[in-house]
Amino acid sequence: MSKADRTLLWMILTLLGGALTLGLGAVWLNIERMDLAYDLRKMEKSLGKKEDLAVKLMVERNNLVSPYQLKKLAGQHALGVAAPGQIRRIAN
Repeated sequence: MSKADRTLLWMILTLLGGALTLGLGAVWLNIERMDLAYDLRKMEKSLGKKEDLAVKLMVERNNLVSPYQLKKLAGQHALGVAAPGQIRRIAN
């Protein structure tokens, strides 16, 4: 085997090794990309659920502090308008 043949053989082996490395790198990057896409989808679903819960809680809070509901609760607990002298104001 001549020197030129050995040099050609080493170049081919080096190029094949580089191609294999680049191929494995591309596969690894694709796997990482899919993992990130899965995590992103999971976080988007979680955010959507939390936003829905926040809206439901806001509606419930608004319902509980509505004047009608407060008047009904005051009637159940025999509460009424404060009489003069029952409220004291403290100066800052």
